[in-house]
Amino acid sequence: MLGLVVVGAIVGLAGRQFHPGGRVVSLPAALVLGVLGALAMFYGGRAARLFTDGQLTGWAAAIAGAAVLVGVWGVVRPRR
Repeated sequence: MLGLVVVGAIVGLAGRQFHPGGRVVSLPAALVLGVLGALAMFYGGRAARLFTDGQLTGWAAAIAGAAVLVGVWGVVRPRR
């Protein structure tokens, strides 16, 4: 689980940096959203029996979940 948190935080930061709209997601939000996206996709995929422990597909799902959640948040978040 600690590995998922670290991967989610790193992908959240990368998603914030490379977001097409610029840096529209704050640093704390990027970290939290990255971790939540990674955990949700990893455990959601395991619950749906798409992969089991030790498969590389679980890490790919965690990375995709973190990136997608940060990207979607940057798009739907109201502008100030």
